[in-house]
Amino acid sequence: MATARRKLAARATSKSALPVELPRRIDPMLAQAADEPFDSPQHLFEIKWDGTRCVAFFDGARVRLQNRRDIEMRDRYPELACLCGLPPGTVLDGEVIVLDQGKPSFHKLAKREQCQDPQRIAAAAKRIPATLIAFDLLFLAGKDITGRPLVERRELLRNVVARLGSPHVIAADYVVGAGRAYFQAAEKHALEGIMAKRLDSPYLPGKRSAHWLKIKVATVGVFDVLGFVPREDDPIVSALVVGERIGRRWVFKAKVGSGFTETSRAEWHRNLAPLPALAHPPADGPKEAVWRETGLKARVRYFEKTPTGKLRAPVFLGIAGDSSK
Repeated sequence: MATARRKLAARATSKSALPVELPRRIDPMLAQAADEPFDSPQHLFEIKWDGTRCVAFFDGARVRLQNRRDIEMRDRYPELACLCGLPPGTVLDGEVIVLDQGKPSFHKLAKREQCQDPQRIAAAAKRIPATLIAFDLLFLAGKDITGRPLVERRELLRNVVARLGSPHVIAADYVVGAGRAYFQAAEKHALEGIMAKRLDSPYLPGKRSAHWLKIKVATVGVFDVLGFVPREDDPIVSALVVGERIGRRWVFKAKVGSGFTETSRAEWHRNLAPLPALAHPPADGPKEAVWRETGLKARVRYFEKTPTGKLRAPVFLGIAGDSSK
């Protein structure tokens, strides 16, 4: 096996005169969710990066960057043209991120994603440059290596990225075994979470597999229920609207649409709809909201707060003080 890896690596360093044929599209492998971190000598653990998934192709002639929706991103991230230094016939999987003080910034990445004008894109690439965190190698020298164990693919990936020598492309670091301590470190540094991947895992394009697990760091907060967003043409709650009082005014925090059953959505509508209207609702709240004086507080799990104080990825956990939820 070691001899085969050396031969493959040698092929990867040779220059091809013609473009190497690669698949037009590869759907990325996806992870299942896990509730708790764990230790395991059969798994590697790495940071769950808060960015845009990217499958990068280089056939020897041009670079292609494919996101999960099969949209080409090459023109959006000109700094990743450095991928033309990869061996012809290479396909990487990874995450495009924008760093802010050493941590991924979803807000700054969103600014890059929204750029359309070529001049603005070029300016943004210098002002808030993107980085591709590569965490898997799918093709090398035109050879499909998705069936090889993950630990072998990662070794080859590390060598390929090291030879590329670009600050815009980094091979993801990982540890083997110590998942709990790694999760605690991610939590301490306010990162999104960690990934746990079996060392012997093949790469399964487009599959959500238990070979890969995502374990998210989350925050739980208590917020006032200020009303609801109704489902169109249906007496049911699509989302609760939550906020908090700052001084004498209400401040909108989130529309919370996850964490409910269909039965509970109907029950929420029956209970909230007859209540009196909320006086002076938040000016920046959703236009479709039905504002109510509920007197209720909700426990909400969320990933982080945006720069404007809104909750990202909120999930309803229950009414504060209700032990049955």
